Amino acid sequence: MTRRFFITFAFAVFLFSPVANDLLAAERPDKKAEWEKTLKAAKGEGQVTVFGWSRDSHVQALSEFQKFYPEIKLVLISGSGSDLGPRLIAERRAEKYLVDLFIGGTTTPVEVLMPAKALDPIRPSLILPEVADESLWFGKKFHFADAQKEHVLLNDGTVETSLIAYNTKLVRPDEIQSYWDLLQPKWRGKILAYDPRKRSGAGGPIRFLYFSQKLGPKFVYRLFNEMDLTLATEGHLMTDWLATGKFPLFLFPAAGDIDKAKKQGLPVAELTHLSQEGAAMHAGAGAIGIINRPAHPNAAKIYLNWYLSREGQMAYQRITERNSLRTDIPKDRLPDAANIVPKEGISYIFSALPEYSDLQPIRKLVTEALEKSGKK
Repeated sequence: MTRRFFITFAFAVFLFSPVANDLLAAERPDKKAEWEKTLKAAKGEGQVTVFGWSRDSHVQALSEFQKFYPEIKLVLISGSGSDLGPRLIAERRAEKYLVDLFIGGTTTPVEVLMPAKALDPIRPSLILPEVADESLWFGKKFHFADAQKEHVLLNDGTVETSLIAYNTKLVRPDEIQSYWDLLQPKWRGKILAYDPRKRSGAGGPIRFLYFSQKLGPKFVYRLFNEMDLTLATEGHLMTDWLATGKFPLFLFPAAGDIDKAKKQGLPVAELTHLSQEGAAMHAGAGAIGIINRPAHPNAAKIYLNWYLSREGQMAYQRITERNSLRTDIPKDRLPDAANIVPKEGISYIFSALPEYSDLQPIRKLVTEALEKSGKK
């Protein structure tokens, strides 16, 4: 015990000595110098090329970079992931390496860019200490969409409020206090739902219902087997059907559709008070990947660090009106902050995470339930 004490004491004395400080400092990279060196090189490159989602608010948020770094020209090529992903792969096959970053939904980077080995790990490019500090993010850690938890970083984690919409003239919110209430006989044949078997929609909400410990496969099967749902895929038409009273309930409306209809004075709203069984979170277009062999490697690092910085995420949150996973930025200015910002004590299914990525068993279950009920 005496020997152990002296060894521990000697180590403690060394640890706090000037010599130890010098050694530790020598092993830590000088981040300020690295940043200045990278920024100087980025200005020399003069450009950064970003593939991003085409929604106006997203384009505007990504374009804020230019205000902070006017010497680095931002070339923002916007479009759908289904267009941008194949385009990038085709360019690489032709030995054209023109792109630096992808920022959009999770499907393209995970299902297209990752298999093509077109993405680099994110962490080595995080230079600014406030960006690399995971304690500043929701859950005090980074969240990734890829199984390796290295390549597709998520900056957006917005609670979904659009699982259930209702006609305010036909339904009282207090009639539904739990998702299980949807199975009441009085709603049979009166529920409209976006078809979750289609790739383009309802992925987040159906994942929540399936993976929630208090709902799960049993609930999903009963919903699609017993309730005589009407399935469709035309979002605007379905919102019209809800507003006109053709259906009192609408499951899985597209984000923003109900809010837009409500602002037009239509008698529609979303059920936002359901939390007994947990809630769903979605990343929207808040997934970022750094392209392997980027055209402008230094400018790519500058953009990445700005985008994930406090200033970058404040701009993202303010313009898109979605919740950034950074917790050191104010949330009170977000419209509907009380409903879309995650709260302590609620179990969330974050549908962008890799453990929830496989939709095939869910779609198979839905198909079996519909076929059993006599529907296709």
